[in-house]
Amino acid sequence: MNKDIYDGYVLHRRPYRETSLIIDFFTLQNGRVSAMAKGARGPKSDKKSLLQPLQAVNFELSGRGTLRYLGRIESTSRSFSLSQQSLFCAFYLNEVLNRALPESEVFTRLFQQYELSLNMLQELSNVESKLADVEPILRNFEFVLLEELGYFPDFTFDSQNELEIIHDKSYSLMNEIGFVECDKNQSFAISGKDILAINNSDWQQSSLKAAKKISRIALHPILGNKPIKSRELFSTKITT
Repeated sequence: MNKDIYDGYVLHRRPYRETSLIIDFFTLQNGRVSAMAKGARGPKSDKKSLLQPLQAVNFELSGRGTLRYLGRIESTSRSFSLSQQSLFCAFYLNEVLNRALPESEVFTRLFQQYELSLNMLQELSNVESKLADVEPILRNFEFVLLEELGYFPDFTFDSQNELEIIHDKSYSLMNEIGFVECDKNQSFAISGKDILAINNSDWQQSSLKAAKKISRIALHPILGNKPIKSRELFSTKITT
């Protein structure tokens, strides 16, 4: 029987039949993969603690097709111990990955950004952090995801007029086209100043707000209209 070995993280788990689980992993070697963990919910299972979201693991899959069978699995590092705000953010990253990524396609840079994001969230859990500290982590992750999937707009170019983005003009983001100049009074208008600031990773209150708007628009074709469940975990002051 064909067997493959992976390094990755548990993204999501759901019950399957009486005692089993379906596990979604994000792996370095093959992107998002799913597997059935036979008997993992049974009283004698030794895999329960390893099949938690955010757990870093090395594991073996056997079989063919999109749903394979989980064999050996072991931890490769300590699980992340995140504070409430950081934990909710990590759940958000997992949900977006699980919904956005195609099956069995390698995303090496995105995997590295995911690990970086988790480590940064862990660091923020150890200190008193504010929403402004978390938001750049989320936006940078989303932008790498968009770039890897081919949905990332050019932050320096007005696609309609074939001109550079101008500091004191306003633009709207049109999916599959890019930024186009618009009236500054329109509800979806984004200032050229903020677009250029985002391109330079100049995170201020205004550019963070604009980055969230851009991210929501750009991710919509990928995620669709179905609500992001992890957003419901956040208070009114903590939104992704």
